[in-house]
Amino acid sequence: MAAEIVHLEFKSASFTRTSEFYARLFDWRTEQNASASYMKLSGDGAPSAGWVRADLVQSPGPIAYLAVDDLGAKLEEIERAGGRILVPRLPFAGGGEVGLFADPDGNVLGLWHRKDAGSGAEPATAPAAKPAASAAAAKPSAKGAPKAIPAKAAPAKKSPPKKK
Repeated sequence: MAAEIVHLEFKSASFTRTSEFYARLFDWRTEQNASASYMKLSGDGAPSAGWVRADLVQSPGPIAYLAVDDLGAKLEEIERAGGRILVPRLPFAGGGEVGLFADPDGNVLGLWHRKDAGSGAEPATAPAAKPAASAAAAKPSAKGAPKAIPAKAAPAKKSPPKKK
């Protein structure tokens, strides 16, 4: 079965400006989390989407999250196929976890594994998540998709010092 896109995230340098822009143009409503690091699209019929504070994002463009049954196995498969893992596992409130990877062309995508994925049941909507100690938080939406704030990627391996 093809992986379903279950959530989209965009970056925002100013939640106030972003919120006002989309409210004026599309009558969209937004809701910011307590740590001011994530703002979700809210309202009846709204798709599962949100904005991450620009200094926390892993990608210059939007991130699509794909639903997977086994996060660890899919991450291993991605590496074997030539992808690069950016965030291997990040738990989110309400159960489950997310991960981020870059494909061979550098496009960043997210993977989402629901804790109860085998049961077919959607997780209940939880109150706004508070950030975890790793500067990341997540929250399932009413549709069951993650509201994740990606952690910064691990620093690149440093090259050996130059010989003088």
